[in-house]
Amino acid sequence: MAPTLYHYLPAYMDDNGKPMLEDRKLWCLKRLLLAVVMVGLIVTTIVVIVMANSKACKDGLQAEQECGNFTHLLNHQLTQAQEVLLRTETQAANCNQTVVTLTASLEMEKARVQQLQAEIEKWTQKLQETSEELEQLRKENEASRGKNYSTSSGNTISPLVVSVLLTLSLGALLA
Repeated sequence: MAPTLYHYLPAYMDDNGKPMLEDRKLWCLKRLLLAVVMVGLIVTTIVVIVMANSKACKDGLQAEQECGNFTHLLNHQLTQAQEVLLRTETQAANCNQTVVTLTASLEMEKARVQQLQAEIEKWTQKLQETSEELEQLRKENEASRGKNYSTSSGNTISPLVVSVLLTLSLGALLA
């Protein structure tokens, strides 16, 4: 026996046992409405697919990719700039430390120069006093020579020799 593939829709019966046509019309109306909704969804899906594959959408996608590439490039450049800034700040800190060190060294050298200048002035004053004493002794010696009429060239020291000797001794003290 062959299988039966007939499927009949149930017939709605009223209380008297007669089929209800109104329910059948309502059922057909529901199917028709469902078909219209399905066709609307299919059309909407096709429109969305067409719009997604449109030139404007593809151009937008390409623009988005280019923007992403450009953003990546800018981030890379920013990272490099930050590294350069960090190195520059480190160099500036080193330079500032060097300036502080050199300033302190300069102040120490200035103090040393002032001390040496004071010492030079002291020795210059002593040289002046010694030169005056020497001049006084020479005058006394000449006066006494004038009385004795004796000349001895071995006992006289020229003022130039004395000045040279005092300058050399001053240089030896400063060194």
